[in-house]
Amino acid sequence: MSNRFRLGIVLRLREMAEESARINLGHAIDAHHKAVALVQSAQGRAGEDLRWLSDLQCDRTEAGQLQSAVYAVAAAQRAIVIAQERLGRATSALFEARQALAEATRQREVVERLRDRFMAEERRARDRLDTLAMAEIASTQHAVRAARNR
Repeated sequence: MSNRFRLGIVLRLREMAEESARINLGHAIDAHHKAVALVQSAQGRAGEDLRWLSDLQCDRTEAGQLQSAVYAVAAAQRAIVIAQERLGRATSALFEARQALAEATRQREVVERLRDRFMAEERRARDRLDTLAMAEIASTQHAVRAARNR
């Protein structure tokens, strides 16, 4: 098995790992966007519940309605906390996915540089062999001419 073949396999594996990391990053970005939307939705709902409570406090209302509004505000605030925790986890996952993609890209680039160096060395070796062959041909032609001129 040649070195070029092995490097080709390793490079393909690195490319697949990078593509997988890119896909994971896409999922992490999507989850982050959903978590941001959830926080915004929870904050919007809390704002509506606070307005409802404020409106009830200004009017003559029954205690049951006032109590329901207080419970709704408390539930909305808990929903905000839960949504923010989810956003924190999504942000961490997004950061990890970005790091994984950066590492996968770096590993692929390392293998590409190694492949390029190996191919350059092969070219130099072929050029040396060509130069040696040309020198041998020139030497032989010179010897033949020298023998004919005697």
